[in-house]
Amino acid sequence: MPMSRDVHDQTYQFFIEEVPELLEVIETGLLTLRSERSVTKLHELMRAAHSLKGGAAIVELEGIIIIAHRLEDIFRALYDETVEIDADLEGLLLQAYDCLRLPLTEQITTGCFDLESALNAADPIFTKLEEKLGDALTQANYYIPDSADLNVDIVASVFQVDVAHGLEHLATIIATNPQNHEIAKELRTQTEIFARFAEFLEIPGFKAIAETTLAALLAHPDQALHITQLALADFHASREAVLAGDRTQGGSPSATLIALAQTTVIDEAPLPIFDPAIASQDSGAIDEAPLPIFDPAIAFQDSGAIDEAPPTYI
Repeated sequence: MPMSRDVHDQTYQFFIEEVPELLEVIETGLLTLRSERSVTKLHELMRAAHSLKGGAAIVELEGIIIIAHRLEDIFRALYDETVEIDADLEGLLLQAYDCLRLPLTEQITTGCFDLESALNAADPIFTKLEEKLGDALTQANYYIPDSADLNVDIVASVFQVDVAHGLEHLATIIATNPQNHEIAKELRTQTEIFARFAEFLEIPGFKAIAETTLAALLAHPDQALHITQLALADFHASREAVLAGDRTQGGSPSATLIALAQTTVIDEAPLPIFDPAIASQDSGAIDEAPLPIFDPAIAFQDSGAIDEAPPTYI
């Protein structure tokens, strides 16, 4: 249901009143991060970027959502203790912060900002940051801080923004490059991220859709487009259920998707619903027991200790 004008105006007013304080938290945190790096400080940076992203989503400031989301991902990567926060990285972080601060300040001051200019200015800076962070940023896709640490509803946030962006990405792939091998690759990557979200957030229906999708794709790689269309419908229904308040189940895979997951293209015993070890192989036998979806001990094994407890990963 569209937001009424009165409600939108009140929400927008609340948002712009909160913006200066949240920006100050980010600026102060970045300026002191090299000398006072801690999980608590990273939580503060994440919370501020997350709040700006969520507020922008509510008042429909699309460019701010995109920039805040990329900044939040950058902050998430900083939990990896192997990342050295040197002068070069600090400078890039402050430039990325300015990419968010300037359009927000323009929005508060004039009531609008130049979306295209903001995104064009932000992209090369974030690209440099993403290249510099490398593997730490890739691992950040599987990390979500505890909601008690950030004092936000993580479930609602993930499904409002992160899941929505993932589904939009898959829909774009279908529209622009509907070739089975490309779709299969994109679907597998995005669905594995969804499975980790579901595991951490304890949404069994969403997890079942992810696992069933991966099994169907493994059994019928030649039907990647059809499977993606089925999965998108199921994921969308699950997202709507979760945002409507269903935090115990969150939807379920459709009968058609289940049928694809339980059949193979050759006459042999059906594969289990989801086996990450098998899904990662194109062919050949697997000699070792399959890995769990995520093992925090493995993912964090080479990082050094810090003063506070390490964050939770999925």
